[in-house]
Amino acid sequence: MQTMKRSFITLGVVLAGSLALVNCDPGPNTQPGPIDLTVTTEDGSGDDARITTAVHTMLLADIELKHLTIAVETRKGDVKLSGDVETEAQREHTGRIVAATSGVHAVNNQLKVKK
Repeated sequence: MQTMKRSFITLGVVLAGSLALVNCDPGPNTQPGPIDLTVTTEDGSGDDARITTAVHTMLLADIELKHLTIAVETRKGDVKLSGDVETEAQREHTGRIVAATSGVHAVNNQLKVKK
């Protein structure tokens, strides 16, 4: 229940911020067109933030997993999952979803099944 409240609060803050920025003047130094949120570095680790966001989005979209608190750490496309799940099936399902996420090279599934 607490996680759901936190999610709604976060969503509310993001929506309020977005609405506040809708009528802002972009200023003289902005370029037209879509904003590229991908951070790129020479070693490719800049995509880690995008991958982490994509993994969180995929987990929140899954009806079986959206209520769980799963920590996601990404380093050079390798994703480490930690936290607790209710069943071994949820643990395996989470690993499959993360492995199928764009940009993920490997999954280190350290999720633990609650006993």
